Amino acid sequence: MAGSKCLLGVVVLLLCVELGYSTTVTFCANAATGAGTTTGTNGVACEDSGTPNQQTACIRPIYTYTKNGGDTGSYSQSTTTWSCAADTCNGASVPTCIQCNSANGCNSNDNLYSCPHYKYVETENAWAVQTDPVKCDPFKPNSAAQSSKVTTCVALTPDAAFNLLPNYDSQRSCNSPTAVTDASCTDDGKQCRTCTSGDACDNLRYCKVGTATTAAAYAALPWNFCTTASAKCTRPVIVNGIPVDTAMKFGCLDENSATCTDTTKCSTCSTTGCNTWPAAGSDYVVKCYTWTWSDDKWTKSSSATACSTPTAGPLPTSCSLPKDRNTKDGFTAGGGCGACTTANAKTCLNTIAEKNSGYIPTASVLGILLLISLLF
Repeated sequence: MAGSKCLLGVVVLLLCVELGYSTTVTFCANAATGAGTTTGTNGVACEDSGTPNQQTACIRPIYTYTKNGGDTGSYSQSTTTWSCAADTCNGASVPTCIQCNSANGCNSNDNLYSCPHYKYVETENAWAVQTDPVKCDPFKPNSAAQSSKVTTCVALTPDAAFNLLPNYDSQRSCNSPTAVTDASCTDDGKQCRTCTSGDACDNLRYCKVGTATTAAAYAALPWNFCTTASAKCTRPVIVNGIPVDTAMKFGCLDENSATCTDTTKCSTCSTTGCNTWPAAGSDYVVKCYTWTWSDDKWTKSSSATACSTPTAGPLPTSCSLPKDRNTKDGFTAGGGCGACTTANAKTCLNTIAEKNSGYIPTASVLGILLLISLLF
């Protein structure tokens, strides 16, 4: 036991632990790439306890990122070496080094851990996660020898406030002191969540949350983390730019009243941020039959097709068809997408999506049908 003046024995051992004595390291890394668990190229042996210069911990420079610099961190203080040490890295005003005694070689590269890599895009006022992770230091700088590592990360939704990670450009998402200044960043936070490195961070799920009936209202909804990483996102089915059921919510499935039991009114998905407002060409655009004038009559297409997105004005929200198939005037050739114009209100009929295929009988046909009904 380093610095221990305890006698041997289980009872005394427990007393030593309670008093804060820590296990002495035997080897430390002597270079950034050294494992430090043996002597030779990987590490250096530390002086035994009880010697005048007993070395109770490993020491190395702090690992950090240069503010507004590149995405690769570095050991920032060249004045500190990788070695064994006494209590020489405690109390300095400027962070320069860390010292640890959690295990042999605790000062080596092997003890760095990974966190998600975020950048704040000022033009969009949003956080963007990068494909490559960042490396983080598990030990606090300028502290007494630390017997355990802290491997905590910060995960953010795109619209999380900037002050949740104010030093992201120098500390990235490593949950070091002063990295997070908001109490809402916890292990169950809605827009800022703490997590451990690895899958616990990478697999976090967030979805748009709330009610919206327009694309603009959807854009204003917040992103929130779901309770579990396996949660699905849900949203209303959008037809003609409008939710089929305006009561359906965006959100994490089965959380905060965001449910989906009728797939004609809502849809679910299984990736982070997937419950987006649908783009043109999906369920956003109405499908209609197209009518063309040929051989002195209107003829519909064999199937309904998606209406094209206009360059200006609202998207089509309904279909139309000629009231009289045998009268050319009052309907536009190739028409069917969108509602009837005011000028054609008497010769054109509005229908909902994909229902403009019906035949509207002429006055003469109606007369014949009436006569037949009277005779029989």
